[in-house]
Amino acid sequence: MSRYIDEPITVHVNQEMRPTAFIWRKRLYRVSGILTWWREAGDWWNGEPVKMLIRVTARCRDTGTFELCRHGADWSLRRLLD
Repeated sequence: MSRYIDEPITVHVNQEMRPTAFIWRKRLYRVSGILTWWREAGDWWNGEPVKMLIRVTARCRDTGTFELCRHGADWSLRRLLD
């Protein structure tokens, strides 16, 4: 089960451009693992770039599974998975 969020976030990446942490609703979540990633085509006819989606486990107070979305230079938290 998942909950659709689609809110902008700030993502910290390492030298390989992999997310190491993100800030959502003024809280820092540290990425403990990358589970999978994939790409989705954007509306190319409207100039929208390809979206990269990354499913991660991260911890703030509790550990959770999150789906991060990178579109161009912007990041968003797409889904929170149960």
